[in-house]
Amino acid sequence: MSESIAKSADSCTYNVTVRGERFTCAEVSGLGPQGDLGLPGQELTLTLEDCVLTDVPGAHEWALSAEGPAEPCDVKIEEMAAGSATPVTTWYLHDARPDGIAEHSTTASNHETRIARLTVHATKITPDLAQ
Repeated sequence: MSESIAKSADSCTYNVTVRGERFTCAEVSGLGPQGDLGLPGQELTLTLEDCVLTDVPGAHEWALSAEGPAEPCDVKIEEMAAGSATPVTTWYLHDARPDGIAEHSTTASNHETRIARLTVHATKITPDLAQ
């Protein structure tokens, strides 16, 4: 990988919108063309890493539902370049549900939850090609 590509990849963050509430993650893996067809019975797996949820009770409840029965919903993920207000790429996950969570902690004073790794399953991933 060239140095410039590595630097630009390191400077991206991801905005994840669940139930109308947005939180950020440092890294998302598993996005791409794998889910574009949305074949029946197909289950796609994504990993969201270093996520920070602040004052987003609905998204918080959804993410932590990985520890119990998870309710599927549609999720939007936007890749954001450093200093930009416009997403580089946007993906839509259909029937997404959290399945595994690792190393999470909550700070009551600032209503912040940090999740080291969140595994999410979806039936379809659709990129927004208009961008």
